[in-house]
Amino acid sequence: MPDPGSPEPGPAVDPLGCVLLGRFRVERVLGRGGMGEVLLAHDTLLHRRVALKRLRADGAQGHAGSPQAIDLRRAAILKEARRASQVSNRHIAAIHDVVEFGGDVLIVMEFVEGSTLRKRLSEPLPLELFWDLSRQCVDALGAAHAQGVIHRDIKPENLMLTRELEIKILDFGLARRSDGLSGDAAPDSTTTTIERHPGVAGTPAYMAPEAHYGGHIDERTDIFSLGAVFYEMLTARHPFAGGPGAFMLDRIMNSAPVPVNEVNVEVPAALSSVVTKMLARDPAQRYASCRDVSAALELAHAGIAPPAETESAATRRRALHHISLYARPAALLALVIAVATPFAWRALTAPQLPRLRNLAILMPATPDASGDFAAFALGSVELLALRLQRHQDDPAFQMASFEESVDEKLGRVEDARKLLGANLALVPTLVQTANGLRARLELREPLRSRLVAARTIEVPLNEPLVFADTLYNTSLELLRLSKRGAGARHELGVRGAGTFRFLAQGIGRMRSGEPATGVQPALQDFEMACRTEPEAATARAWLAAAQLRRYEQSQDSSWLARAEASARMAVALDSGRSETHRTLGAILSYRKRYAESLTQYRRACELDPTQDVAWYRYGRTWQRLGDANQERTVYAAASRLRPHAWRPHWWLGSWESRQGHIEAATLEYAAMIRLAPAFEKGYASLGGLLVLQGKYARAIDTLMIAVSLRPTQGAFENLGSAYFNSGHMAQAVDAYNQAFQFGSVDYRMWLNLGDAYFWLRDRPDQARDAYSQAAVLGRDAMLARARQNSSFDPSIPANLASAFPKLGQPDSARSYLAQALASDSSNSAVQYNAALTHWQLGERSRALSWLERAVAGGYPVAWLRDSPVHREWRSEPRFCSLIATVPASSATKSNPSPAGAGR
Repeated sequence: MPDPGSPEPGPAVDPLGCVLLGRFRVERVLGRGGMGEVLLAHDTLLHRRVALKRLRADGAQGHAGSPQAIDLRRAAILKEARRASQVSNRHIAAIHDVVEFGGDVLIVMEFVEGSTLRKRLSEPLPLELFWDLSRQCVDALGAAHAQGVIHRDIKPENLMLTRELEIKILDFGLARRSDGLSGDAAPDSTTTTIERHPGVAGTPAYMAPEAHYGGHIDERTDIFSLGAVFYEMLTARHPFAGGPGAFMLDRIMNSAPVPVNEVNVEVPAALSSVVTKMLARDPAQRYASCRDVSAALELAHAGIAPPAETESAATRRRALHHISLYARPAALLALVIAVATPFAWRALTAPQLPRLRNLAILMPATPDASGDFAAFALGSVELLALRLQRHQDDPAFQMASFEESVDEKLGRVEDARKLLGANLALVPTLVQTANGLRARLELREPLRSRLVAARTIEVPLNEPLVFADTLYNTSLELLRLSKRGAGARHELGVRGAGTFRFLAQGIGRMRSGEPATGVQPALQDFEMACRTEPEAATARAWLAAAQLRRYEQSQDSSWLARAEASARMAVALDSGRSETHRTLGAILSYRKRYAESLTQYRRACELDPTQDVAWYRYGRTWQRLGDANQERTVYAAASRLRPHAWRPHWWLGSWESRQGHIEAATLEYAAMIRLAPAFEKGYASLGGLLVLQGKYARAIDTLMIAVSLRPTQGAFENLGSAYFNSGHMAQAVDAYNQAFQFGSVDYRMWLNLGDAYFWLRDRPDQARDAYSQAAVLGRDAMLARARQNSSFDPSIPANLASAFPKLGQPDSARSYLAQALASDSSNSAVQYNAALTHWQLGERSRALSWLERAVAGGYPVAWLRDSPVHREWRSEPRFCSLIATVPASSATKSNPSPAGAGR
């Protein structure tokens, strides 16, 4: 409500000593401008100092027009201020209250002591200070965006730096003024705040191009402004500096700034790339959210650069930027008129796809469908996915297998990113009408579920092969992939419409059926497909896969024999199909005929290098044959053939990690993240390795990205280990406990929790309970791997061996350690566990010998230095000499007794 005793709007007067609203005693004027004034006052009710911002409802200098216009502006200011007051973040100056005051608006804000960031920009900031301040800025801006509040005037003058070097962002959503300037002029001052269009405000030098020409304003507009501030923080110069404001505006609209690392050579190239992307003129080329900026900064801090832009994309963008939206609107209009044929108009208005397309296909919706058609629809989409996967040789395209979508029950667009790390989702809806087969295909961005494009198709009911081809060709159009192949009959290996019906229906039944009953109906469909078209190799291969599934369920060896016979017949029918060799390879592996299996997988990869499953099984078969080096060779070959693919880097990272090659594994996971920046497994794995290297702060930051993308058991386990070794006891136990919420509990989780209780909490009884659970689950895991014909994993008995001494079971410790060493005595992680086991058994000399071998093999010394497991070891000269060459970590400096655990 208005204060009846407050002065009417008019020229500002010196209010020193005045008491406003009966409680705010004014101490001094902090600043004045055309929009109003800012006062420092003492709140006599709550006994605190506050800043009072008085905004004139009649506009700058009182020129606002009619009383109706003034009322509308007052209502808009009140609405905006109240919305901004809902934002809560320690790095945002809080809005305590918003009231009407003599016809104007009075905003009661937190008073922040300090100086503006502008005063610190006479020279570039030290990099360590930049990392800290930039994180604070992004965190605060992201909190506002989460509440739907866009700042619209981010600049150094609105960033307050406290004595404790904490950022406080001022003026959220309040920097606006109507009728400031005409649409074709710009002020010379770089600190004037203007508003040209309703809801668009800012300082010209920091405004994004779309804010200047009245485009759509969203989070990316603030990200541009923050990018300009980051540029100044790193270079002490504005990214578009030079000449008066009108020339600066032309550069903002038409030129890219000189990269940061060319102005300041101390700035890493990865960080320079982040700032460049924030300053992209096209909003679609900027980061979509503050979360993405935060993730990019964390990667840059870790020395990981974003993927390089392709030359063709850069060339197209440079060509577009020669058209000045500000200086030559008539030329732009002429261009649009000249090319606006229906085809060209669709191309101009179509949303841009990500430069690197990482696709996931959702399970199809089949409203009101019968069981038969639902199965047919599911199988049709899987066959579509298999055809699309062959386009993964395109350097801008990757996709998750449809089997992964089924395993994850992928039914929501947002889950495509959360569960599979995709930045595009194909959403199919299939319907059978009285006379036709109809499908609607939508291509969406999972981050916002934004519709990129959609098509609806329909073909006659009696032409399912035409339907398959139309689905495929339409998907290629949506994804902007080049057509290839000779149609469904050739690519899918079936000629008859009925055969295709049974094939697709069988695939759908096998994917969707209950484990105990789903295979039998699928078998019947595949057998019918083989009878209707005996020469169809693809149908025979799927029959073999279903028979193998039946064996897995029943453990009846006759089904395994039938599966092998069917697969061999499929190869004989068409030896030029990758899928026939891959299916036979899987069956031979079950029969433990690994050398024969290897031959089939090799041939499958030669015939189709885009099939990730074949490459992975090819490598793992070498491991089963006891040749780990050949396994790595296979993964490296896959990576060379498709350097844009992230999965080979994942396999290589896992291989290097298993061998204890921590630095090499770190590089592979970093490469994986560059190519799949939305997939949490890369961050979770990299975070675990950073823990082993003693880089705990970066590990925690990286793992928090993983948890924000998708909370998982593994990410929380690694986060617990990061807290463990950096001495954060409560957080370590809490993170390990968090890992238990996901239902799938394994032996490593109990080992980690046992270590946390043993070393951090000094609770030996609780530790013994956890170790006992680990022993039970570890034994079960070893038996399960043996039953499933999986390769022996020496890490299981090695890890368990180090726990048995704490349970008073030395014989079990020796037995399990012997199994691990017999399997892989050259593995540095196994050697490390041998050292732990012998130490606990009182055999210190042997323990130190194994530890020296582990370090020589690449086991990270930082772990030995920081882990409380080695407190007693520090009295041994041999141990001290091992860790003497490693500089103390920041965690060690701040905590004399750092903690550490992890598997």
